[in-house]
Amino acid sequence: MTLKGQIVGATLGLAITVAAAIALMVADLVSEQVRDRIGDSLSDLSTEMADRLTREMVVRIAEVEIIANLPALGGMDDLKRARPVIDHLQSAVPEFSWVGILDETGRVQASTGRILEGVDISHRPVFIEGIKDRFIGDVHDAVMLASLLENPTGEPMKFVDIAMPIFDASRKKVGAVAAHLSWTWAKSVELALLQGRGTRHDVDLFVISADGTVLLGRDPSLLGQKVDVPAEAASGGKDWTIKTWVDGKDYVTGYAQVRGQGAFEGFGWVVLSRKPVDVAFKPIGDLSIRIAIIGAIFAALAGGLGWLIASRIAKPVRALSEAANALRLDQTATFPKIRGPREIEILSEAFEDLIETLIAKQTDLDAVTDRAFSDPLTNLGNRAFLENFLATRHHADGAYAVLAIDLDGFKQVNDSHGHEAGDQVLIGVAQRLRGCMRSGDVLVRLGGDEFLAFLGMLDASRDGPARRIALRVVEQISEPFDLAGAGASGPVPARIGASVGVSFYPRDGRDLSEVIKRADSALYAAKRGGKGKVWIHGDHMPVAHRAGAQLRTTDAE
Repeated sequence: MTLKGQIVGATLGLAITVAAAIALMVADLVSEQVRDRIGDSLSDLSTEMADRLTREMVVRIAEVEIIANLPALGGMDDLKRARPVIDHLQSAVPEFSWVGILDETGRVQASTGRILEGVDISHRPVFIEGIKDRFIGDVHDAVMLASLLENPTGEPMKFVDIAMPIFDASRKKVGAVAAHLSWTWAKSVELALLQGRGTRHDVDLFVISADGTVLLGRDPSLLGQKVDVPAEAASGGKDWTIKTWVDGKDYVTGYAQVRGQGAFEGFGWVVLSRKPVDVAFKPIGDLSIRIAIIGAIFAALAGGLGWLIASRIAKPVRALSEAANALRLDQTATFPKIRGPREIEILSEAFEDLIETLIAKQTDLDAVTDRAFSDPLTNLGNRAFLENFLATRHHADGAYAVLAIDLDGFKQVNDSHGHEAGDQVLIGVAQRLRGCMRSGDVLVRLGGDEFLAFLGMLDASRDGPARRIALRVVEQISEPFDLAGAGASGPVPARIGASVGVSFYPRDGRDLSEVIKRADSALYAAKRGGKGKVWIHGDHMPVAHRAGAQLRTTDAE
């Protein structure tokens, strides 16, 4: 079979197989994921609504409890100070439709808007239960109070009761605080959730009582009706399901229970969020169609591409194989043969040889680069290395400490013992400098007895590590060096010292070149200060050495 026939057949067959397999697998996988994501989003919405209701109730209870514990209410004899407080509470939290202070007989002594003041409500649960202990009453109608309050919406008014006893200084009950929390606050929570998310315009939220009665919902026809609540929701679970509602339509329904928290023990409310199935799962159908179309296009393109490649590849392959073979004339062929057209076998051999050649050349190039960037005596980076380092970090990320290091007394070693001894000292200095550095720090020999160090810093505001390393450099270099062959009776000790100037990037300059100049200036300050010193750029005196550290330096260079 010709090369062209093999490519066309293999490409077309593979394209059709892969396209079909991917289309089926992706459609199944994505459809399941999309269904779960849509359902989970509704479940999360129900949970968010439930959590907000709980938090709102906890906060409202705490606010009433603060009123009940006011010292002014302890004796029930000075309620003038209490009335501004409850009026302010209602003004700050409009959800409180009415707040009243009741004496121990159940008569209203003070209230917001003076509504029901002087009225005996001892027969109402809000007093009967509130005078005993903290009382939280479920959603209910309050005909008498509703008739006295403004109702701009015209909808039936419902309330949640919060009440608790008032104690005097001797912890004797002297009355109660009672509050009616308008059920409109739950409606505001619902609107905030739905209007805050543009994609939720077609989602309905419902609050269902423990007996299955609809307490809150966008559809007014369902208010007061009984609906079936998933058993998992009633037992505290959160999830989603597909449910047929009273209108006979199927909805993706998320559910979550309003749990109690702290003083709020909960009423067994359940939050349901629903979205029509045909609307919720419409993206799945659209996605399946797109996947099928993409699969067909992929197969057609792959088939056409295979034909085009097959038509063009035969002649270029032979030319390419001959060119590659010419590159390997002085090499041995060890690359395993690839079975197929002769052109491919030749190409595989040529590639194997070409790769070996490139690797060898790259190895040689790396060796040359290393030699070009290394100081031959100390094996530290040289000036060429420094220039490359600065070029790649012109505006470096992160922070650096730059140490400019100059040896004190090195010229005297050269003069007294010769240049070979000086070379021994420089090699020893390089070794000691490496010992002072951390992994990742960079050392450069500028020439003669001048060195640079770049210390990476995690926090540019903390210069303690750089100071300690600079002091360690001075201490280590001050230790004597044994010069082999310098004396007739054995090694001769040579003593030198070091001065270090320190600057910080980016604190002391916009780029590293500028910071190096600052380090040089600090170095000159250290040498003027008596040598054997560490001087931080911007400081007015050298860095103090650790206790007991003595530096041995000479004045000669």
